[in-house]
Amino acid sequence: MNLIQELSLRQEMRVTQQLILQMKLLQVSALDLEQLVRQELEENPALEQADPDDPSSDEATPLPEAEPATPTPADQEQTLPDTHSNFEISPGDEYSIAELLPEDGGPAPSAGASGEQRESAIELTAGPESSLHDTLMPRLRAGLSDDDAAVAEFIIDSIDEDGFLTMSDEEIAATLETDVERVRSVLFVVQRLEPGGIGCRDARESFLVQLELAGSDPASLECKLLRDHWDLLIKKQTARVAKLCGVTEDEVRQAIQTILRLEPRPARRFAAGMPAYVAPDFSVEWQEDRLVAVPNDETFPRLRLARRYQDILRDPKSYPKEQVEFARLKFQRALMFLRGIESRRRTLQKLVEVVIEEQHNFFVHGREHLKPATLRQAADRLGVHASTVSRAIAGKYVETTFGIFPLAYFFKAGTKDRSRTSIKGRVQAIVEAEDKANPLNDDGICDRLKTEGIEISRRTVAKYRAELRIPGATERRQF
Repeated sequence: MNLIQELSLRQEMRVTQQLILQMKLLQVSALDLEQLVRQELEENPALEQADPDDPSSDEATPLPEAEPATPTPADQEQTLPDTHSNFEISPGDEYSIAELLPEDGGPAPSAGASGEQRESAIELTAGPESSLHDTLMPRLRAGLSDDDAAVAEFIIDSIDEDGFLTMSDEEIAATLETDVERVRSVLFVVQRLEPGGIGCRDARESFLVQLELAGSDPASLECKLLRDHWDLLIKKQTARVAKLCGVTEDEVRQAIQTILRLEPRPARRFAAGMPAYVAPDFSVEWQEDRLVAVPNDETFPRLRLARRYQDILRDPKSYPKEQVEFARLKFQRALMFLRGIESRRRTLQKLVEVVIEEQHNFFVHGREHLKPATLRQAADRLGVHASTVSRAIAGKYVETTFGIFPLAYFFKAGTKDRSRTSIKGRVQAIVEAEDKANPLNDDGICDRLKTEGIEISRRTVAKYRAELRIPGATERRQF
């Protein structure tokens, strides 16, 4: 064996504590972020709330420039870290100040940060409630590849408050620009997270998954009732069901009792039962004959660095070493938090501006003019990964003249320049305007759509009609 020294160049990606914090802040909602800001104000004395009536808020008192001479080891212990030595700090600086917050990809806390510093960075993201995303994603990432985890994250964020998936496999695949089989394989894993049933399309599918995980035989009466006679069960036609299954009515009732012990709203077992309040992150308004994204952050506390901690770090030799070290830790934590908030604000601002540009006709004319769009297209425009866009749209809302919409609403698959949501809107409008005594069948609706330049098949029309819960032509007929 010989020991040989050699030099080599290689690239590797390291996830810093600053990046972890930015990613976690990016995916929280506006209400959760406001609570996090207020919590950090209480816990970190290096941050304080700016008073707009305080005249000192406009005064700038920059830190002195670094000395050109090489400092001694003793001096290094008593000065600001190199990554922050060139920042200009003002008592009135709020979290949007450019000097305080570096450009994207700028300096981050040193990889050699102490254990206490790393712990502080992670503690910044503690929230008052555990969301469905926070509960499920750690369990999913443990068994999925990075690409599959990104699909799982989008699926989780597309689940409603009851635990049901609101998009089809094809829509998810088209939005993420991946293949349908990958979506189905990931969804299979999501639906079978113990105790099962999350991410199904309806209660019937969820019940079947729950029975499967409980060890029920697929040929059991319970599974057969759910799989083949769901409509009759809903109508409580137990006698007819018993006849069709070749069993007694008592056996059917016993099977129904087993089904009733299952969870009809699977999300309740994963997330806290707090009511979901919606706070739009942005409003889209007309200003000087153009649409602009206006952030709704009036209720957010305006932050600045505490004057006392600035004084300690400007003149460290006048204070005890323990006090300076404490001030340095809190100061760095404050900078990380401010950077994270500003990174979140910039990313969301750019994303909403991209949405306004791509969906201009929607904001002018309404829902029927929503165009198909994918997360990958938006990610390419922003120069980030598609998973970053997926985190950014989670739990975010935009207020428009046509109502409040989740940011994910603007990323829908479709055909040509029409999104699926837009086509569904046209199907519903055609049905509402039809002759009630002679309603249109699916072929008739398909022909009407073709006259408007929307080329879809009769089968797709039937699928959209079912998703809109519009009955068939015979059931819609009025005499």
